[in-house]
Amino acid sequence: MKGLFSAKWLTFYGGTIAFVIALFSLVTNYGEANLKAQPKISGRYKLSATDLPGCLRGKDLILSIDQSGVYLNGSILETPHSTQEQTASKKKPSLTGKFRQPNLELSGTLPQIQGCENSQISIQSTIDKTILRGNLSLKDSASRFVAKLEEPSEIKK
Repeated sequence: MKGLFSAKWLTFYGGTIAFVIALFSLVTNYGEANLKAQPKISGRYKLSATDLPGCLRGKDLILSIDQSGVYLNGSILETPHSTQEQTASKKKPSLTGKFRQPNLELSGTLPQIQGCENSQISIQSTIDKTILRGNLSLKDSASRFVAKLEEPSEIKK
């Protein structure tokens, strides 16, 4: 017991504790300076396009996006849509992708849109606050679109 409180051991313990504190401080400062979370983009976006491709032509559409860090899941729904369709699209989203600020990429199928069930879709866009601008590709045709985030009061239940 007397050996544990000698000057040699106290110096060792003090040095070890100081090293751990310095290392923790260094890692914390690095994380705060260089590791930033992606901004939240989850929500429902009303799609506007002058000429949607193929089976989407003439339909009012909502792009629903769920976010987990850089990973995205989503669905495209026709408006109006039922609560059952919305619940099904949340449980099993048909689009997957990534978000690398400011670029957003989603791809998948459109099982909720009548006439588009087996169609492959790809969305590449950029986001500026609450507005998405980009290209929507369906089969061999593409269309430019703009989508605006709906406010919670605008969402019809």
